[in-house]
Formats: sequence, structure tokens, C-alpha cells
Amino acid sequence: MLFVNLDSFDAQDYERIQEAVSFLKSTDLTATPLGRSHQDGERFYVQTLEYDTEPIEDFEFEIHNKRLDLHYIVEGEERIDVAPDTNYVGISDYNDERDIQYVQRPTAFNQIHLHKGDFVLIGMHEPHRTNGLIDQPTHVRKIVLKLGK
Repeated sequence: MLFVNLDSFDAQDYERIQEAVSFLKSTDLTATPLGRSHQDGERFYVQTLEYDTEPIEDFEFEIHNKRLDLHYIVEGEERIDVAPDTNYVGISDYNDERDIQYVQRPTAFNQIHLHKGDFVLIGMHEPHRTNGLIDQPTHVRKIVLKLGK
């Protein structure tokens, strides 16, 4: 599933998808080290995370300017909220080093429930928040592939 607003769609942003899927299929994702790994310059890197989900309202929406986020659930389940509307209002300055800016809660967004083996691809400039519990707190191991142009 690719979920994106046509007005903000740039096909060049999505050229790394096949590379990302190949990585997911050919890598033991239970053994990737926590934190950043498998970096290929600005083009691609892996962020491995483990945490317990919480009420999603506890988290701010964020956007990225340089990379797509492909969130893949290795273990557990989580809720992610994504807004295709890229007309956001910042509540923090953009952090160029981390490629992140926190933004106001969009008026409309979609709730996505991811389970083991599922992934969602979040476009650049698309407000999203993660780490949300679905029915109860759950331990999650997640791979976030950061895909640059």
C-alpha cells in the first residue's frame, strides 16, 4: 500500500522502494543492532528500535524533509497516524542533522494498525506519529528504513 496525496507525490522520492524491500527480505531483522546501521551515505540507512507502545496521544506529529520512512514491524503491533496533507504548521524548528520537525496535529489523518510483517511507507513532508498502542501496551521491535533520494 502506498498512501500519498497526489499533489505532494514525486516519483523520484520512491526510487528506493525496491532496494528497501530486498533488504527486508534478505536480512535477519531479529539480529540487526539497535540504533543506526547499514548506512549507505545519504541514500539509505536502517534504524532498529525496540519499545513498548503507549497511548498515541502522548506523541507529537513529525515530518522529514530528506528521507522517506518505511516502518516494518518485526515483532509486536502498533498504531501509526499519517496525514497525507503536507500543509503543516511547525511547533519546533527543523533539525537538519536528525531530519525532523515536530508539527501541529493535522485536522485529518488516518490510523494505521501494523502487525508483525506489515510495513507502511511514509512520504517526505507527511505528518505522522508512531509508537501507539492498539488495544494494550505491546513490546515492539521495528525497523525503520530511511530512504533518501
